[in-house]
Amino acid sequence: MRSTTIWILAALVVIVGFVWWFLSNDQKEPVPTPSQVETKAPGDYFPATVGSTWTFAGHGNEYAAFTREVLYARGDKVQLQENNGGTISASVYQISDQAITRVFFQGEEYDEQDRLDAEPNESMVILKAPLQAGTTWETGAETRQIVRTDAEVETPAGKFTDCIEVEITGEYSQRREYFKEGVGLVKREFTSEGTQVISSLESYAIKE
Repeated sequence: MRSTTIWILAALVVIVGFVWWFLSNDQKEPVPTPSQVETKAPGDYFPATVGSTWTFAGHGNEYAAFTREVLYARGDKVQLQENNGGTISASVYQISDQAITRVFFQGEEYDEQDRLDAEPNESMVILKAPLQAGTTWETGAETRQIVRTDAEVETPAGKFTDCIEVEITGEYSQRREYFKEGVGLVKREFTSEGTQVISSLESYAIKE
């Protein structure tokens, strides 16, 4: 009788131990988390520190090569100067958690005037959240869509991985722009009726 009792107690200990082990281990399915890109904001792909510069090599057009420089930054706005050897322009971009929007553009801008507080003359969204393939928006007569977030881009400045690729489709042309986190625009491709113009990053310096 005593032997039977011992076996019953032993069995109970084993059962209790198994139940404790089962309950102490989370048996729920893991909750999927957003991809690393989806948790980032458009501004992470658009450096806005004054003095930052980019130089692009060009192919297919004499104005495909150009330089960019951040001249002014204040609040949520940044002003870039772009020089393609034929003209110098000023662009003001507004940066938010949801989008990078060009709100002002002025061609033939040679005096480097601060335009951050100028009256907006356009609203062109360059990059929009969520930063995932399929995100689509309209900019005037063009449609923009993020088609990849893991693009690999070869440029004279080196190879960039995990770039956001944006396809811009118009009535008669198509463009592709590639953005790298912490660097900004690294490549731009323009195609229309068999003509292709490419601007690729040659060198850059991002100020802290």
